[in-house]
Amino acid sequence: MPDRRCETAPALTGPQWSQLTRLPGKDELFALDLFAREAWATLTQQLGEQGAYGFAQQAALMWVRPDAVAAGSARQVLAAMHAAGFRPLAAQPVHVDRCGVRALWAYMCRWATVERLWLLDALAALGPGLLVLWADDTGHEASARLTALKGSNAPGRRAGEKGESLRDIAGSPNRLLTMVHAADEPADVVRELGVFCPWPQRRALVADAARNLAEGGCCELQDALAAVEEELPPLGIPAPGTAVPAASDLVTGPLGHRWAALWAASCQWPLLTVNPGPAAWPEQESRTPWR
Repeated sequence: MPDRRCETAPALTGPQWSQLTRLPGKDELFALDLFAREAWATLTQQLGEQGAYGFAQQAALMWVRPDAVAAGSARQVLAAMHAAGFRPLAAQPVHVDRCGVRALWAYMCRWATVERLWLLDALAALGPGLLVLWADDTGHEASARLTALKGSNAPGRRAGEKGESLRDIAGSPNRLLTMVHAADEPADVVRELGVFCPWPQRRALVADAARNLAEGGCCELQDALAAVEEELPPLGIPAPGTAVPAASDLVTGPLGHRWAALWAASCQWPLLTVNPGPAAWPEQESRTPWR
């Protein structure tokens, strides 16, 4: 008789995604998304189903990106989060590779040029960023308030924020070097835990964060950031240049050379395509980066 144990193993299921997203159509996509389902499995194993829903709704996810570390503004970003009433629950240095870049922005790159993807790959190759889970002690939904605080990826759209957005504080110069990434809503918190962390690291991160969330505690960020900076030391803002970098400059040579080439290319290479790809869910049809 054939061994049928694999056919009867528990399925890698997910939640009612409509409880974790406000966007019609997004719930259907996330129900099929392997990163989202995998991370939900970690949350339910650690916290139970109701605990998983509560965690996704109460925790905000931020990746202080390698460009913020290289620019020397990561500490200002973390200080601004404390000042805004967020409490750090858990943190890990995190690398993102080329496949991770595409996974992280899989649903959001419909306007991206191929050049933009190359630049994001070069950014990720600089070194790690710092992944932080936060609680919002003001009583609001943590991910929604963090998304608002983060600010637009286009500097011109931040004019009404009076320089108070995290991306302004970090010194983001354009829509490529945005310095700070944040999960937009609870569904994204779940999915991005699956993108950023493999099983063992995700389990440890969730356990630490859930404990601090329940006990009103916080994690120590300075040691985690020091581990990131040991691999990717702050380099500062590169001096302005006029030459358009070659693609090879982004991936060869010393770290400082690659950082300067990335900064220059982000200001000179095309980042938006005129003809976007298909929208992932209906709400995206109304979005345009041109205004």
